[in-house]
Amino acid sequence: MDVLTRDPLVAGFDRLALARLVGSMERVEWAPGAVLCAAGQSAEYLYLIESGTAVLTTPTGRQAPLRALHCGEEAAAGLAHYACTVTATSQVIAWRLPRVTLADVAQVHPTLATEALLSLASTLGGEAIGGGVGKGAAGTKWSPLNGREIGGWIAAIVLPAGIYFGCVSGGLTTQSALFAAILGMVVVMWLFAIVDEFIPPIIAIVATLFVGLAPPAVALGGFASPSLMTMIGVFALASTIASSGLSYRVMLWVLARLPDRPFWQQTSILLGGMALSPIVPSGNSRLSILLPLYRDMADGLRLPPRSTALTALMAATLSGALLFSPMMATSKPSSIATLNLLSVQAQHEFSGLFWLVAAGVAMVGLVGFHFLFMRWLLPAENPNPLPKERIRGQLQLLGPLGFAEWLALGSFVAFLAGTATVSLHHVQPSWIAGCVLVTLLVCGSLGKMDFRKQLDWPMVFFLLGIDGLVRIMSYLKVDALIAKVVSGHLGFIDGSIELFVLAALVITVALRIGLPIAASALISAVILIPVAEANHINPWICIFLAALFSDIWFFPYQSSVWMQAASKGQTEAINRVQFTRYNQCMNAARVAVAFLSIPYWKWLELQ
Repeated sequence: MDVLTRDPLVAGFDRLALARLVGSMERVEWAPGAVLCAAGQSAEYLYLIESGTAVLTTPTGRQAPLRALHCGEEAAAGLAHYACTVTATSQVIAWRLPRVTLADVAQVHPTLATEALLSLASTLGGEAIGGGVGKGAAGTKWSPLNGREIGGWIAAIVLPAGIYFGCVSGGLTTQSALFAAILGMVVVMWLFAIVDEFIPPIIAIVATLFVGLAPPAVALGGFASPSLMTMIGVFALASTIASSGLSYRVMLWVLARLPDRPFWQQTSILLGGMALSPIVPSGNSRLSILLPLYRDMADGLRLPPRSTALTALMAATLSGALLFSPMMATSKPSSIATLNLLSVQAQHEFSGLFWLVAAGVAMVGLVGFHFLFMRWLLPAENPNPLPKERIRGQLQLLGPLGFAEWLALGSFVAFLAGTATVSLHHVQPSWIAGCVLVTLLVCGSLGKMDFRKQLDWPMVFFLLGIDGLVRIMSYLKVDALIAKVVSGHLGFIDGSIELFVLAALVITVALRIGLPIAASALISAVILIPVAEANHINPWICIFLAALFSDIWFFPYQSSVWMQAASKGQTEAINRVQFTRYNQCMNAARVAVAFLSIPYWKWLELQ
């Protein structure tokens, strides 16, 4: 312990790391003239010298006295062989640490390798370089709670109890009141951000199972649903596209052919996401495919952090994943589910391109508003001219596609082709994604460590937890209860489609405060369809408005697409203020295009 605590290379480690080092230390001795470590030998040990002196000899024969309290830093730095020879000049007593233990400790203290190399350089140069790993090492530390976190925890503990007793006194069943209290806890945790976003849904599912509100087959149904295979398959495909270099090649190809203007670069990502929307029914899956292209394009354009250009590129990426989602039945899971609420004749009518025709004004208006707000709020300019010759040189240097790129490209094309032709072969997209996943695993594109680290598992559990909450709500018939309570207060519509759109907006946005996109859209449709039929309004308008307004979000937890980008660390570098302004304007644009579509719907005789 004395040797560890006085050596600057390891003295700053936390207690757990020091305890691990002590458990693997071995005492060794050398007589004068003995070699502690020889150049070219396998670097298996770091030696902490307790007493004695030694000299370091470089491969060219230059000697330098060993000033540090250790030698064999190559093992701590992860090098395969010792670079220099260390020879004892007196009786030396030391303790050796195996590189396996050092590698485990370096996962908690990643600066160890850098400081080890700096220590070796200090010995060779005769001058101290670096300040020891102790200054930068950081173990698991608990910081005191701030005011927001304290308030959030108090609200998460107290508010659910108030919700429960309020619901019971209002005549709700005990089961419904308990679920409302649990859901209130989830929303509070999200609002105050007191834990990571994927944790509250898991807490809610565990609480539901603990008190017996729903059986495991319901509460954990998301983990046995086809959506799990879809998410894992698409996330794996996106990871492979990035790691194989295919996304980088595509980015270079696009930049080499597009004009050197931010408008064209942003539009290419936007149109790419819109093209994926009819055949990839999840916004999160679309974003997984777009994010590698966004990252490589941001790096290739050398966009500085917090810049307007980087923020605009992120806004275009998120809009590419979301903008087109209400415009076709196959672009959003909630639209596919709510379409089944219509009559058989209406399902056949709107399951094809007529949905896109009916949403035409909204689609054109939303895209137009997007370009307007990008020009007004995010007037980006590239900080440096794009070096087209350098890009062509990079493409030439990449050469033909390698095996990993061909595998990623083939998997991507197969997935798109399979999902686009579901009506012909009747194979669910989830099984197509599963086949893509198996192909990537069998071909070695995703190893064990890649499968563990590159897939966004917190996002998978977040989405599956949300799915579980929706299933529990349906099992307890909470959605039917909400529909029954709300629909009784919509008599003021009296045949006015304008008031109907306003009612749909208020209901959907209110539900979105506490419910995920799919649940809020489904419940909104259940509430509004009987009201629409009573007022001679086509029920499809209910489904479309629910899909359109459910994309409105004000808090981060309300948008799983934003949460996914944040979990990948892609939202840290953008200007949050500028993006928030853009997002609020797009929220208003969704309301505007709904009202602008009313004359068009009347012309189509949908009212």
